[in-house]
Amino acid sequence: MVSLDILPAETLLTIAQYLGGAYLRGRVDRTLLFRNWHSVTQSVVWEDVGLSIGNLEGLLVAPNDIQKFIRSRVKHLLISGSCFVPPESEHRTDDYHITQSDRLETCYKAKLRAQNIARNTELCRSFTLFSNSLPQMSKLKTFHLELFSGSAIYTETDNIWTPTLRKLITSLPRTITNLTIDKFGQTSKYVAKGKNPHAVCHVLKQDVLPALKHLRLRSHCVCPELFDIARIGIHSNLETMALALNANDPLLEIVHHTRCCTEPQQPSQRLYLQVLEAAEKAVPVCFPKLRTLRVLSFDIRDLTFYSNDVVSGEKRGLPSGVGWDNWDLDLESGGPVEETPDEEAYLGDGEVEDGDDDGEGAGLDGIELLPETTLTINIHDVS
Repeated sequence: MVSLDILPAETLLTIAQYLGGAYLRGRVDRTLLFRNWHSVTQSVVWEDVGLSIGNLEGLLVAPNDIQKFIRSRVKHLLISGSCFVPPESEHRTDDYHITQSDRLETCYKAKLRAQNIARNTELCRSFTLFSNSLPQMSKLKTFHLELFSGSAIYTETDNIWTPTLRKLITSLPRTITNLTIDKFGQTSKYVAKGKNPHAVCHVLKQDVLPALKHLRLRSHCVCPELFDIARIGIHSNLETMALALNANDPLLEIVHHTRCCTEPQQPSQRLYLQVLEAAEKAVPVCFPKLRTLRVLSFDIRDLTFYSNDVVSGEKRGLPSGVGWDNWDLDLESGGPVEETPDEEAYLGDGEVEDGDDDGEGAGLDGIELLPETTLTINIHDVS
C-alpha cells in the first residue's frame, strides 16, 4: 500500500480541503499523521472560522501566540450571537399580574434595562479590542457580523454601537471583498448631538466600498448619504449590494425599523423613499459593475417584505423563510408586485410594529455566508 507521505503537497492540500476543516479539527490526531500532512492541514483548518460571542470573548483572552496563529490564517470570518440579557425565566400566571403592583413591574423592567446596557457596553469594549487585531488578518476576504437583540425593552444602546461599528469597519484589512454587517434590534431614535451621526455610512463609502465586491447591510441607522454621488466617487469593483431597512425579530414576533442617521424621528417611509431616490441616481454614475442593488423593506398593510432592485427596477415580494441576504433566492416564486406610487407608499413609522408569522415574507432569518465547512473555533466561552 502506498504511503500518503510520498504524495506532493498539492495533492495533500486537495485531500485536506475535501475532508474539510470541521473534520480535521474534530480530533488532534487527524492532523498529526506525518509532518507534511500537518503543515498542509493547518492552512485548511483555520481558513473558515465561525465565532459565537462567547468564543470571541474567549479568543480575546487566549495567549498571544494562539491569537497570532489564527489571525495569520483566517480567510472567511463569521461572528454571530445575541447582544441582550434574556429575561429571568419566571412562570408568571394571571394571578401574578393581578397581585403584583405596577411598581414591582417597573423595577423589573428597570433592572433588565440596566443589565442590557451593561452587557452592550461590555460587548462594545470586546469588539473594540478585537478591531485592533483586524489589520493583522492579511488573508481575510469575507467578514460577516451578525448580532441581534431579543429584548422587548428599549435600552438606548444605539449611541455606543455606532462608534463601535465604525471602529470595526475602519479596521478591516484592505483584502476584504465580501462584507456583511447585520446588527438589528430596537432603535431608540437617539440624537447623536456632537458625535458624527454619519459614522457608519461615512466609513463604508470611504474606507470599504472601493475594495468590496459584495456588501450586505442591515443596521439600526443608515442614511441616503451612503449614495451621495459628490462624495463616494466611483467604485468599480462592487457587484452586489443589499440594504435592509426593516428586520423581522422571530423571538419577539415584531419588526424593527432602521432610522435615519441625522433624523431618527422621521418616519421609516420617508427614509425608504430617500434611499431609493439616492441609489437610483448613484448606480449609473458610481457603480459601473453593479448587477444587483436590493433595498428591502416591510409593508405593514399586507405584512410582507419587499425587495426593490434598483438596477433592474423590479419590486417583488420576498418569499417566506428566505433570508434577506440570500443572493440565490428565487424571486420569481414571489411574483412581481405592483409598484405603489410614492405618495401612497406606506411602511409604518412606529418604533415597533407587530408582525405576522403566518404572513408571506414574515420570516426573515439570515443565512450563513460562509461555506458548509465553516468552523466553530474550539475556544471555551468566557463565563
